Amino acid sequence: MKTLSKKELRNTIRSLRRGLPTDEHRILSQRILENIKTFGILGDAKVILAFCPFDGEPDISPMFDEILKSGKDLVLPKVVGNSLKLCRVHSTETLSAGSFCILEPAECEEVDPEKIELAFIPGVAFDKRGCRLGMGKGYYDRILGRVKGLKVGVAFSFQVLEKIPCDPWDQRVDAVLTEEGIFYRR
Repeated sequence: MKTLSKKELRNTIRSLRRGLPTDEHRILSQRILENIKTFGILGDAKVILAFCPFDGEPDISPMFDEILKSGKDLVLPKVVGNSLKLCRVHSTETLSAGSFCILEPAECEEVDPEKIELAFIPGVAFDKRGCRLGMGKGYYDRILGRVKGLKVGVAFSFQVLEKIPCDPWDQRVDAVLTEEGIFYRR
């Protein structure tokens, strides 16, 4: 079987993700949120990086208000030029469409990546070694190397493969969470 290039794999998985019926996407995203609670992933983390869904990614945004109500810091990325700024969010009411029409903080109280205790990371595909295939711009790769806390990839189970192409500059995650559960990298 031919090994797919990053570009081919990215196109294939994104097409599958976009093709999920709305009801199935909602149900699978809800199962992911339930697994976050079941496995106690939020734990004692006080500063939590999350993401707003884009291009069919799992929707973990229903937990944002819960994070805020619990007194934890919610941090969301904001695209600025060719990089991501990590911004503390005080209310989900302040989110607006930014770069690529992704919801992001309108104002940015910047948070140092080293302060992140738990990071939920989107991706096109992940593998059992913790390799992550992103959208191809390197936004998260430039940030993840500085995140000291637990890095958890969030994906639907069909996005998790045995092995994906992984270059030395690609930043790995510590675990991957899907609607089927969580596994830690080998």
